[in-house]
Amino acid sequence: MISSVSNSNFLAPTTRIQSSPKKVEVAQEQAAQVSDQSDVSFSSPLSGKAIRMLNATSSEAQALEGTLGEHVPGEIILRTKPGGFSLQGQNSIAEEFGATILDEFETNAGGIFKSDEGQFLHLKLPAGVTTEEAMAALAKDDRVAFVVPNHTYPLPDAIDEEGTLTPENAPNDLHKDLYGLHNEGQTGGKVDADIDAPEAWGIHKGRTQAEGGPLVAIIDTGIDLTHPDLVGNLWTNPGEIPGNGIDDDGNGVIDDVHGYNAFDNNGNPNDRQGHGTHVAGTVGAVGDNGTGVTGVMQRSNLMAVKIFGDNGTTAAAIVRGIQYASKMGARVANNSWGGGGYSEAIKEAFAQSPTLHMLSAGNNGIDNDPADRFPGDYDLPNFVRVAAVDHNDNIASFSNYGKITVELGAPGVKTLSTVPGGGYGFKSGTSMATPHVTGAAGLIASYYPEISNDDLKKRLLDGVTPNPSLADKTNTGGSLNVYNSITA
Repeated sequence: MISSVSNSNFLAPTTRIQSSPKKVEVAQEQAAQVSDQSDVSFSSPLSGKAIRMLNATSSEAQALEGTLGEHVPGEIILRTKPGGFSLQGQNSIAEEFGATILDEFETNAGGIFKSDEGQFLHLKLPAGVTTEEAMAALAKDDRVAFVVPNHTYPLPDAIDEEGTLTPENAPNDLHKDLYGLHNEGQTGGKVDADIDAPEAWGIHKGRTQAEGGPLVAIIDTGIDLTHPDLVGNLWTNPGEIPGNGIDDDGNGVIDDVHGYNAFDNNGNPNDRQGHGTHVAGTVGAVGDNGTGVTGVMQRSNLMAVKIFGDNGTTAAAIVRGIQYASKMGARVANNSWGGGGYSEAIKEAFAQSPTLHMLSAGNNGIDNDPADRFPGDYDLPNFVRVAAVDHNDNIASFSNYGKITVELGAPGVKTLSTVPGGGYGFKSGTSMATPHVTGAAGLIASYYPEISNDDLKKRLLDGVTPNPSLADKTNTGGSLNVYNSITA
């Protein structure tokens, strides 16, 4: 299952680590009295073994103060080694530390629990035990592969541009402002500085769910599930009966009809912030319907995976979202978010995923190679990382880049797409560039249903149009060209 205990409906307040955390009360006294015998009882929720571990690593805990970044206090995420411990009873780390299991994550990409793979858990620590203390103690536990804080992350960023269009004055499908798809200089840019979408559509326009199209996950703030330019291309969970309050398909989520809200751990991934809806429109807004905009995949199969609450998210929610997309069969996924520090838990979820993930490079105008910007800098083989270019095919002033850590560029300046409420708006950012690549990947996967991740990624990268502004700032030195990629 995705989660064993429902997440709270709000983001716990984040904190910088406070100085001078006190030791566990009466720890020294209890440590002197206890033994390893399993029948010894304690007034504290901690076992004697845990108390001794905490006391033995108190100096290490103090050294961690102020170094963990922003996180949910009193929570940790850990992965045990194969055969590391049981969830309950003897050799249970959770019971030893008096911790509550908030989430039991999948331990392999296939989602099949195997006891000899160990456990991947999100734990709530008891009062009196800090995140630093638990991490210091468990880092020296031979049963533990890794232990990290439950880091917090801000909402994905994008630059809102003027020119919002309402449903009443909606554009007409392949609107002139969609220069990223087809550029004739109509916005004052360079002719053919685009991804050659119409040329690719002459070969293939994608496939919907009914036509057996590949599942495309939008891992973001959700999707407006009622937007008229998206509803025809939304995924519907075939194993779920809407509104009956039952987890019909047994995947751990009730009524996940069009996707999953990983932040609140429920089946309602409707978008309240707008970022995910905008991303979804660029990937796969319905084409050839005479209204609105069109996505790179005119016919698509979009699944909403909401990982953000109103004020941000946590590592645990991100892991749940990635694992849900993987478990439900996402072929490709869009990840237009980032920031925060290194998280072994998030890296583990991505590494286990059989999905090809597109990731935004970021909007700080910096070189990601030395900067360590995550999640892109995890540098996994199932990643494609994207910088933003403008209508002249020049790298955007805000776009991050990296000769090692960014693969290619795509249009991401003043991008027109869908917004909640049935309207359309302009946004800029690598968040807007990435869905062009995700749509291209979905189109290729639709045309070549048996293609492997390696070959799909190779087609995307080998098909780029050489771009001098990206020559020393990306792996390929080029911008996305979906026609080249689908025909190469």
